[in-house]
Amino acid sequence: MSLTRRVFLQRIAQIGGYSAAFTTMQALGLMPAVGQSPLPQLAADFGKGKKVIILGAGIAGMTAAYELRKAGFDCTILEARNRPGGRNWTVREGTKVEFTDGTTQTCDWQDGGYLNAGPARIPSIHTHILGYCHELGVPLEVEVNSSRSALMQSPKLNHGEPVQQRQVVYDTRGYLAELLTKAINQHTLDHELSKEDIGRLRDFLENFGDLGEDGRYTGTTRAGFITGPGAGPAKSVLHKPLNFSELLAADMSTGEFYEEQIDWQATMFQPIGGMDRIAYGFAKSLGDIIHYESPVVEITTSDQSVTVAYTRSGTPQTITADFCICTLPLPILAKTKNNFSPETQQAFTGMQMVPLYKIAWQSPRFWEKENNIYGGISFLKDKVDLVWYPTDKLFSPTGVLVAGFGSEQEIIGGLGGPATGKPSPFGALPTIEAKFEASRQAVETLHPGRSHLLTKPIYVAWSRIPYSLGCLANNFLPSSAPAYAQLEKPEGKTYFAGDYLSHLVAWQEGAVLSAHHAIERIAKQMQT
Repeated sequence: MSLTRRVFLQRIAQIGGYSAAFTTMQALGLMPAVGQSPLPQLAADFGKGKKVIILGAGIAGMTAAYELRKAGFDCTILEARNRPGGRNWTVREGTKVEFTDGTTQTCDWQDGGYLNAGPARIPSIHTHILGYCHELGVPLEVEVNSSRSALMQSPKLNHGEPVQQRQVVYDTRGYLAELLTKAINQHTLDHELSKEDIGRLRDFLENFGDLGEDGRYTGTTRAGFITGPGAGPAKSVLHKPLNFSELLAADMSTGEFYEEQIDWQATMFQPIGGMDRIAYGFAKSLGDIIHYESPVVEITTSDQSVTVAYTRSGTPQTITADFCICTLPLPILAKTKNNFSPETQQAFTGMQMVPLYKIAWQSPRFWEKENNIYGGISFLKDKVDLVWYPTDKLFSPTGVLVAGFGSEQEIIGGLGGPATGKPSPFGALPTIEAKFEASRQAVETLHPGRSHLLTKPIYVAWSRIPYSLGCLANNFLPSSAPAYAQLEKPEGKTYFAGDYLSHLVAWQEGAVLSAHHAIERIAKQMQT
């Protein structure tokens, strides 16, 4: 019997698991090579007799252990927390949120509501983390990252009253199409385009902006209705186009282009029940490889081995291994005793940490019943500048509404820009109570008369979370390049890994690929 491609791939998966099947599919041109993994295909006894210490049970650390174990390595993970996942952390009923200053909040949400305090979505192009979800049996559902029914608000637009995103997006598009059509009619593009292309562009703009036969934008069904289509003699009434000058002054471009970024484009996914289902999926597979409540005290590395001192349940202990993969957050590494080179120690502070936060509330789902908003994000111009609606359990009585997600420091030019060192308007608020009030006010601005429905707020500030002391390392910056390059180099038998050593920083896919890269380098060292 001939061997079909499907049967061939099934057999590859049975023999080598997801990673082998994925690599084979890429080689056959059946999968995109976006973020292609450097993970080598190692024999099951490749690491026999070799021991690896992995510092941190985040996604990078557990990925490394999961793959190394397949290749016969003896792995031990030391994790300071009493849970797996690192920044992959889901807050739900009974969760304690403890800050470094002793502040403690206890989550008391009912009905299975949760907050993904760290990563909250998985892009469809992040094929490696999706593959692990499949391999570990973690069920997924669609995450609605954008909704045209969500709202936008600015004091400079529509007298400060919120409008639907569809109005902002399609009115802006219509006006731009009209302006470019005028430029064509005034022959300003005659030297740029052929006569045939000018005709084609005019036709395209008519459709792009939903222009009238005269080339003018006067409104569109795409922007929605004041009175929708129905039965009987009543006619539908379109929204009157928003004022173009106001649209420009309001500058709602962050919200308009939010879903255009490559990692935020549909379709996106989330694990059913919370993002930490991935972490616990890894943990279940790894079993007692993970030692919880075991913070690292000192790392001593050499060209022969690595010794790590740590405490477990308050008792000092040491462990020695042939290799170490260190995935600890950079602020933690900067405070951990070690014998690394001065250049590496300097690299621990060479990438700016972005102090992200999230605030979430339990509430009846008024946004679904009153605004037809099912998932997605609303944007506004205030200290809290977005409200993120839950995708899970649509149509259920209550949900967890994220009213505030961003940086507590000013960032120039968006997340990839440099931090000014100054607090953001939200970060400058003096107390948690003031932050909750700003969060509540954002909901009130978007949904007048509904903020009183918000209850049981939870505030997560990553710069104040023990064993994290920050959310993500801003390795986008040119100033981060020397630190990135230095941490690419092993320190004796110690290799560094984590999303900050990938070009997908802050994404679980980046953590996975960085772990694969660490394994690749260990394998190469063993083969030389």
